[in-house]
Amino acid sequence: MAEVKRAGEELLRKLTAKNTPHEEDEAGFTREHQANAQAFSLSIVPKDRRRGQTFPWSMYGGHGWMDDGDFEIIGVLFGDGGCIVRGYRLAALNRDLNLGKRASIREHTKAQVESMLAVEGDEPIIVSVETFPAFADLLSAIKGEDEDETRHARRA
Repeated sequence: MAEVKRAGEELLRKLTAKNTPHEEDEAGFTREHQANAQAFSLSIVPKDRRRGQTFPWSMYGGHGWMDDGDFEIIGVLFGDGGCIVRGYRLAALNRDLNLGKRASIREHTKAQVESMLAVEGDEPIIVSVETFPAFADLLSAIKGEDEDETRHARRA
C-alpha cells in the first residue's frame, strides 16, 4: 500500500512540476529577510545569477525611496558604491533596509514579475537592480588595467 501511495505522489509531482516555481524561485522574501538578527551583508542577485555583488552593512550610508510613475525606486548607498532597485510593492524592502535586516535583493524574471503582479500581496517585486561601480570596473581598478605604464595590481 505504501508503494502505491509513493507512486501516486511521484506521478503527481511530475504532473505539477511544469506549473510550480522552481526551488530557487521559492527562495523569495522569506529567506532574504533576517527575522531575529541584523544581516551581515546585502547581496544583489541578478536574473542570470552570474554576476552578483555584495555590500557589507557596516558600510551602509543610507537609502531613499522614490516613485518614478511606472516603478518605485529605492537607491541604497554603501561606502563608495551602492545599488538602484526598480520594482513594485517596495514598502517591505524599505522597512528591511531601515532595520538592516535584508540579506539579499533578488531580481525577478519577467515571468515571475507577471505572476506576482497577478496576485495580491506585499512581497517586493524587483524588476531590475543596478549596482555601481560595476564589478568589471572594480576588477579593472584592482588589476591596474587603467594604468598603461605599470600594469601592477594596486588598491582600488
